[in-house]
Amino acid sequence: MLGFVIAGCSVGSTAAEPAIEELAGVASVIDGDTIEIHGKRVRLSGYDTPERGARCGDVNVYQQAALALSDFIGSRTVTCDVSGEDRWDRAIAVCDVAGVDIGEFMVSTGWGRDWPRYSDGRYADEEARAREAGANVWSPTCPADLWGDRSYD
Repeated sequence: MLGFVIAGCSVGSTAAEPAIEELAGVASVIDGDTIEIHGKRVRLSGYDTPERGARCGDVNVYQQAALALSDFIGSRTVTCDVSGEDRWDRAIAVCDVAGVDIGEFMVSTGWGRDWPRYSDGRYADEEARAREAGANVWSPTCPADLWGDRSYD
């Protein structure tokens, strides 16, 4: 049986479209920072992963980040605290599996990077450790332009 919770509230929302507070269920992985729960796409907030086609040497890091997330989640329930929606109608949320923050997992294993603009530095320590270890996207085989023209300040 799938668990599913969507709670609405009127604070900061219109009566026709209540704000979503929590979303939970078994997730499908779209990529390293996007999942889908019960047909709703969720952009995992606070970190970023490589975009489609990104490579570090022979490694497709876009694909590997998605596989790492999929392996981590498995068939376990994902619980998300939703803070809003982005321009593509994805829920923006911080999510966890069995009490472990997904962003913390992805950044600490070197498959993502902290995005302070959205995380307030929540994953900065994890990124620093992954960088120091040369883990995955911090490998010497990764090009300096792996992240394109995005600003992570």
